[in-house]
Amino acid sequence: MTASAGSGAADPRRLLLVAPTHQLAAAAAEAGFHIVTVADTAGFTDEELRTHLRDTVLTHRVDRLVACGEAGTHPAVLETAEELGVSPNPASAARLLADAAEVRNLLNRSGPPWQSLVLPDGPEDRPSLCDVVYGVETLTVEGMHRVTGIVEFRFGEGSPSGRGEPDAGSGPGADRVPGADSTIPQGAGLALHTFPAPITGPEEAEIRALATGLLDLVGYEFGYAFTRIARTEQGPCVIDAVPRQASWPASRLIELTTGLVAERELVRALSGKPLKAALPVGFAAAVPLLDPPGAPGQMKAPADVRESRDGYVLLTALTPVELAARTAAVLGCPA
Repeated sequence: MTASAGSGAADPRRLLLVAPTHQLAAAAAEAGFHIVTVADTAGFTDEELRTHLRDTVLTHRVDRLVACGEAGTHPAVLETAEELGVSPNPASAARLLADAAEVRNLLNRSGPPWQSLVLPDGPEDRPSLCDVVYGVETLTVEGMHRVTGIVEFRFGEGSPSGRGEPDAGSGPGADRVPGADSTIPQGAGLALHTFPAPITGPEEAEIRALATGLLDLVGYEFGYAFTRIARTEQGPCVIDAVPRQASWPASRLIELTTGLVAERELVRALSGKPLKAALPVGFAAAVPLLDPPGAPGQMKAPADVRESRDGYVLLTALTPVELAARTAAVLGCPA
């Protein structure tokens, strides 16, 4: 942590980051914030954590506390920040958003329009899925939600759903991606990520409205959120949401294609500066590439990929046709 700043009134440039990434701490320091960090909350009991946070806020005259990662759902962190008046978000909103069961309960209590948008909890009760899920990343500032990206997740044979699922490019809406190859197989258990999601304008408007409407419903006021929405034969349904940015590789696809760095955008929001427009230039995909049988960790990424990590290779292209061709080439490569 930083050296003590002494007692007194809170300083608007003093920021307490709980469990931040290195990138966020660096971006905040670069923007001129005086940074205080609690690197990890795991070593504390709830009461110890509350006391530590309270002492840190008062000692360093912290004006704002931002809880990152898992800390963003920790009751001790959220409630202490709210009690001290340094939370940009109601504790109840972030905590509720992180609990899929509570989100379903809230939607079911909110009347017929919302009830029809809830994905049932039991697999046997769920409507037939088209094996496509949309991940909607949003950045909220003072209750205004800005969609930074919608990523499509398309699952294949052997995916966690346990169903035989269509190949990439097949199923409803496949013709929305010019050049999509209906013969592309999927990696077992991993989803093909595509950004921007290949959807029509009306579909995008419906998905955006559902994600931002959920944030309004829970009273979310500040920060990133990532909402997953399933495409079903009856229309889009909410799966769950978390009060943080998209995880890798979806976050990286958004960054590569829009040029937006999530940590820097969050710092701009904390600084009260206008956010940059999230305008994709080109197209990107995270393609699952499995290890060779009996040789874990020996996956070899083919040429012409941007990055390779955690069982995925990242591709970029200027057109959907070019992206589909590169995706097919990667999936057709021997590992």
